Amino acid sequence: MKSRSKFIFGLAVVGFLAVVVRAQEPLTPIQIEPIQVQPIDVQPAEISALSRPDPPAGPVNLIGAIPVPGGFASSDILWVDQPSGRLFVTDRTNRAIDIFDAVNDVFVTRVTGFVGPNGAPGVTNGPGPNGVLVTPDNIMFVGDGNSLLQAVDLNLSPPQITHTISVGGPTDGRADELGYDPIERVVLVANNASVPPHLTFVSADTYRVLGQITLSDATGLEQPWWDAQLHRFLVTVPATPPYVAVIDPRSMRVRKKYTIPGCPGPNMNGIILGPFQRMLVSACGSPYIMNAIDGHVIKMITQVGGGDEVWYNAGDNRYYVTAADPATGQTVLGVIDGETSAWIQNVPAPGARNPSAFVGNNHIFAAVAAPAAPRTASVCLQFGLPDTGCIAVFSHN
Repeated sequence: MKSRSKFIFGLAVVGFLAVVVRAQEPLTPIQIEPIQVQPIDVQPAEISALSRPDPPAGPVNLIGAIPVPGGFASSDILWVDQPSGRLFVTDRTNRAIDIFDAVNDVFVTRVTGFVGPNGAPGVTNGPGPNGVLVTPDNIMFVGDGNSLLQAVDLNLSPPQITHTISVGGPTDGRADELGYDPIERVVLVANNASVPPHLTFVSADTYRVLGQITLSDATGLEQPWWDAQLHRFLVTVPATPPYVAVIDPRSMRVRKKYTIPGCPGPNMNGIILGPFQRMLVSACGSPYIMNAIDGHVIKMITQVGGGDEVWYNAGDNRYYVTAADPATGQTVLGVIDGETSAWIQNVPAPGARNPSAFVGNNHIFAAVAAPAAPRTASVCLQFGLPDTGCIAVFSHN
């Protein structure tokens, strides 16, 4: 009995000490709120949105074109949301974001209410929509004309704009392209036409402006992209010389600038992060593979031009760019190997612009807007569609 009493007394002392120690430690409550995400109307069939085939060895081919209801003559960024298998296309002509099923290559719906091709009359605030991305809680953010950031709730049926955030003044130009930090839940918005250009940090929770960065040496701004490993935004900045700005989202400061030897500028366009902390950057009319950690150039691609938006598809480990073939002058889809950084091929793509891809079936999409004057060749015409705007579809099939 005595030994048992000592044992119980010992346990009591240990428990008391544990309580004392814990009482001295700050307690941080954890609040977990489930997010209810509803799919948009049409459900992908045949291929799951998260499935991924083995990387194909065959070449990329143009396989089809998706008609756009009513057509369109002006578009900017395309974005494929991988979890939902949806393609989002900026459509200034219809003042809308057009949503497509990226699995079955069909039109789904249209979200309207954006500024459109001209912006507010009497001011230099430009067109919209421009940049687009979708966050994991199914909120679509859109850079619009008149220096507006629009938030669209895709969980609603039909989806609709729920928040409009001003990121500039009456002559600051359009809100252009966007990046998203999923850790701080911050959207970074580029105002490329303001003087000087500026970047705005917006909370994805409160929809409020958190701060801005003005880049006095910039002549424009292009694509922000999030690097999870570096915990930094990478932003392409037209300047003399152009550079990639490495931005800390917490301090909201530019920490580094990566320039490209032999590229005096001022033009610099798209950026995308691929494997091994390599990024594809479009600058001075060419694609460059660069190291995201220190900014050194790994390879300059000479077989295809730089283009505007660029994309990396993890499903086939390929970079994609739409630009001119230097040998022919014709618009092509350039294909670059993500592992070796080597150019693979150019696929004829008359009229196509700004690629995006879905990992579930390795379909690559590009916008083909209606021309200002009649043309004899375009992707739309090749597939028997009127040349009033369509979405080109490429694949390894």
